[in-house]
Amino acid sequence: MGTVVRINIVGTNNPKELAVMNLSYDTSDGITHSTNIKFEFNSLWEFGRDTDSPAFDFLLLSVFVYNVDRLLNRNRHSDDGWTRDITIEGIPARNADAMNAAAALFERSINFLTGDKWTFQFTPHQAWNYAPYTDVYYNRDEFAKVALFSGGLDSLIGFVEEAYTLNEGEKILLVSHVEQGKEGSDQKGIMKACEDNHIYDGKYKRIKSGVSLDRYSFVNKEPSESTFRSRSLLFFAMGIYCAFNINEQMQLIVPENGTISINIPLNPSRRSACSTRTTHPVFMKRLEDALHAIGIQNTFYNPYRLKSKVDMMEDCCENATKNEIIRRLYRYSCSCAKRSHNYHWDKPSDVIEQNHINHCGMCLPCIYRRVALNIVNLDDVNFLGTDINHGTLYDLDNLKQIRARDYRSLLHFIRRRMTEDKIRKELKANHITSEMGLDDYVRLVLHSYEQVVAWVSQKGSARVKAIAGIR
Repeated sequence: MGTVVRINIVGTNNPKELAVMNLSYDTSDGITHSTNIKFEFNSLWEFGRDTDSPAFDFLLLSVFVYNVDRLLNRNRHSDDGWTRDITIEGIPARNADAMNAAAALFERSINFLTGDKWTFQFTPHQAWNYAPYTDVYYNRDEFAKVALFSGGLDSLIGFVEEAYTLNEGEKILLVSHVEQGKEGSDQKGIMKACEDNHIYDGKYKRIKSGVSLDRYSFVNKEPSESTFRSRSLLFFAMGIYCAFNINEQMQLIVPENGTISINIPLNPSRRSACSTRTTHPVFMKRLEDALHAIGIQNTFYNPYRLKSKVDMMEDCCENATKNEIIRRLYRYSCSCAKRSHNYHWDKPSDVIEQNHINHCGMCLPCIYRRVALNIVNLDDVNFLGTDINHGTLYDLDNLKQIRARDYRSLLHFIRRRMTEDKIRKELKANHITSEMGLDDYVRLVLHSYEQVVAWVSQKGSARVKAIAGIR
């Protein structure tokens, strides 16, 4: 049957609030559930000063998709425990005709991203009454580059490399999203370290925005969703909003290693939509097509699409200046997908707190980060909640231990010794075509896992090597 989510927009006299934005839906028992959205738009507006363009319409669409994605729990709102059928009604748009004409293209891209079936219905909206007092003004002509900046290791490397190439008088704009505060602390930590150490003085500016459900406004609250599948859509929209308001040719730099982007499933249970597609090339191409349909010509550019995380780190550190910067900043970055779940880490809570440990050490992003850091001799278990190669509470042989699942899957993937033909079939099943560089991605996967094998051979215990089939 699907879930219909209604959007209600109420004007406000608060000049710093775009509007009161409410989401509501009815369940089969006749109960209406609703909540408001928190959208910190001020920093973005200070840069773009735009609420009329298709880029702003796209930004609002991403805000609603992200919050609806978080609002509707998969178990409660799907027949199979995963795929939800969601219709969003009343999406406000200044360019409603263009947005409705391109709705199917947006649906196609976002369906691929989240693994759901979305339907979007846009409604014309009068001019937004938003003009907050501010003394912040930008010379947008100074910005030669716009890049997404999450605070992870990939985005840090992207920042270091892109800023290094700037000419005199040029700047790079770093665009960030913060919801729970943790990402913000990473980003802030990197920026403060840059300031304290006079790294790229005057060559960068960070703009952040917060988007979330208003937890104080819930009516008949249900359990929320925890997968964050649409977060990258929000990131892309914020970046496009800024790039569009610089000029229509400005590319949005998306710094993400190719191994994670294509995210080949490590086992059959992770195939298809169960595999995350945050920066998957298919999602990015489909989203570009949708943006072009509404008159946005800005494109996405991932300079690392055919590089592993190890390649990124190694190439960046070949240059003495960039090597020094990375060594000063890398500890402030965080790649962990499960950083708040420290109650089952091997290290006790007092050690975690005293040493400001942010990485669980057990999730795939943590593992790939270790492999990358190891290539420049920075792999240090003292900064991890758990050393997966020599764990104590962590037990690879306990099949019921969920926290060991990622490493177990990776080791079994290595043991299978995937051939080019098998990898090619997996990538084809995930919509990677020859026109998109299928053969290049096959080589990348083989190359990436050779690097992981080398790390396991060096750092793994006898038991870890045995599971991976490494002698």
